[in-house]
Amino acid sequence: MIRMKQNTVLALASLMIACFSIFVLSSSVHAEQQIVGVKVGDWMEYDIDVTGTGSLPPSHDVRWMRLDVLSVDGVAFSVNITVRYANETWGSSIWEYNFTEGKNGGWTIIPANLNPGDTFFDYSPLANVTVQREEQRVVLGASRVVTYGNDSLREIKEWDKATGVFIGSIEVKQDFTNTDGWYFDNLTMTIKATATNMWGRQIFGLEQSVFALVISGLVFGVVGLAFVLIIWQKNNISKLCSRYSLLSSRVIPAIIIVGIVVFAYMAIPSVCMSHGLRNAEVNMIMQSVWMSLILASFGFRKADKHFIHGFLMTVVVIATLVSFASVLMMWSPADSAHTTATYFSASNKIAEFIVHGVFSIPALIFGVWFIALWRPNGNAAFPDKSRRIVKLLLIMWTLSYLVGIVGYIFDYTTLFGVH
Repeated sequence: MIRMKQNTVLALASLMIACFSIFVLSSSVHAEQQIVGVKVGDWMEYDIDVTGTGSLPPSHDVRWMRLDVLSVDGVAFSVNITVRYANETWGSSIWEYNFTEGKNGGWTIIPANLNPGDTFFDYSPLANVTVQREEQRVVLGASRVVTYGNDSLREIKEWDKATGVFIGSIEVKQDFTNTDGWYFDNLTMTIKATATNMWGRQIFGLEQSVFALVISGLVFGVVGLAFVLIIWQKNNISKLCSRYSLLSSRVIPAIIIVGIVVFAYMAIPSVCMSHGLRNAEVNMIMQSVWMSLILASFGFRKADKHFIHGFLMTVVVIATLVSFASVLMMWSPADSAHTTATYFSASNKIAEFIVHGVFSIPALIFGVWFIALWRPNGNAAFPDKSRRIVKLLLIMWTLSYLVGIVGYIFDYTTLFGVH
């Protein structure tokens, strides 16, 4: 009898241990599935198109959105959400995610690497959501595996499988009244990812961000080489100028310089944008152009061609100031809010902005000072008077350029192992 009781207790204990083991094993498998596929600094941008009859409430009439990952701690992480409304105002807020608790920001980011048939927990409405299917697709210029899922409340959404980040959906609101009492007549909302730093478009086998870096280096080299050749052939150019009485030895170099700068200023951004390069990539290429022209100017100074040195420096500084002024003229309080919400949301971004400003602002100041000293008709005292300013300008401009390049590599490529 006693032995029977002992056997019964042992059997029950074994059963409890087995059940506990199964629970722990299933929990661990579930936990393994709930992988956070994003990291600090990752971002995604979306365009939102609304068509049909009726209108969205002002608080939901969003036409652009951006996700910025701020922190990651296990299965919990925080994301800054920035939106632009239809009335051109901006808004932002920090969303807290936790896969264990089912907080996934309305499916904007779900666990990574879920296969068809796998589920993730959604605390609203307290249900497991099943990934229905997957397919290979080109997303933002790169081949990605895309997964799909929906439930009774949400229409089909698309995610990038490797990161779990939402990439698009088409949602129809027809004869529908939401919980706040807003009535939707017949609206179709199309959400589409437009840009990210989590992967890059492939161009000639290189990620777009790295390709832009290569193009920047090529532009730097080509422009620099062109002016090296001009300096090398200065005697032949002088002879060419002497053949035409209407053109002085200063007119032809001035025409060449203006032509190169205007071509760079107008053509390079247009060509880059038409091939899908982003603003940051175009800006980096243009900064390489200006830096190469600054160095070419110092080459002319060393060759005692002070008119060409001064004229080229003046044109470059003015072109840079015009670019800066055009940005300021298009700036608005809404843009300021947007920049504050996105660009200053991370400490590394703030550091980049401050360091870049420490070098770029003095560089422009010394550039304006240089222009004030330079005289097109020549001044024997100019080389000595401008020597210190020229050195400081070169140092500050070069440091500003290098900080910009390093910041670009950190923000838009994985060459340093981070975004």
